[in-house]
Amino acid sequence: MPNTIHNLATKWFRNETGEFPAIVMGIDILDEDAAESFLDHVVQQFKNQRMCSPPTTANMTITIAGNMSAERFRDLWTQRVTSDSVLMGFMSMMVLADVLHIRGRELLDRASLIPIPK
Repeated sequence: MPNTIHNLATKWFRNETGEFPAIVMGIDILDEDAAESFLDHVVQQFKNQRMCSPPTTANMTITIAGNMSAERFRDLWTQRVTSDSVLMGFMSMMVLADVLHIRGRELLDRASLIPIPK
């Protein structure tokens, strides 16, 4: 089965500080051999969604179903952040940016996509 994006949207959430927009993306990574090129597509779709989102969008959650761990996804994402100035700019504005690896309703692992200052 191919790798796919099955959900991509900017949704409004509410917490104790008020309402805020967040990008949510659900992806299936079933073919690890094609995962790196698929991630380029994921990055482009994220950038497109972020450009269409409110300027204050500073939250995102990516949910992975399949074979790739959240840590591996984070490592590949970080490589792309360092070589893509637009992605770097969007990620520098994020307050919360997590990737969750799931199987059914079970959380297998989680990683932050927020760049760590050097």
